[in-house]
Amino acid sequence: MIARYAFLFAMLAGLSAGQDAAGARRAADLTAIEQLHRRDAAAAKKGDLATLAELWTDDAVALPPGEPPVVGIDAIRKWLAKSQSDSSAVEIIDYVLDFKEVKILGDEAVEWGRTSVVLRPRGAASTMRASGNLMRVLKRQADGSWKVSRSVWNLERPVAEKQ
Repeated sequence: MIARYAFLFAMLAGLSAGQDAAGARRAADLTAIEQLHRRDAAAAKKGDLATLAELWTDDAVALPPGEPPVVGIDAIRKWLAKSQSDSSAVEIIDYVLDFKEVKILGDEAVEWGRTSVVLRPRGAASTMRASGNLMRVLKRQADGSWKVSRSVWNLERPVAEKQ
């Protein structure tokens, strides 16, 4: 009888330790994903294309609104450079990523949220706000960091902000 209780106790202790390890892993993953979000927003505000490109996996796919798919890191780098040259007459005042949900599924995660950007045409006094929805698939990297593997987003019609 004592052997049964000892076995049961050992099993429960093992389950508890496994749950603690899984909880610690999830917390580390969420911290690393939040770091990805902060790097993304900071690089977007500065127009830092090199950092923005570093946030994607080599096999990434971007599905920008109104454009064909952008497949692979080289194509994403070219797309980022084109996007920056298209918007060189605009200054990014603020850029916010507001993720509503992050689901970690092994070495991948799915997240969705809202994005908001405040822009000002260079030399203008007034600003405009554009918002939209964003869904991404992330992949855990060997070092524990996370990168964007797939991304799709849309933008609502920009609105002038009150001065």
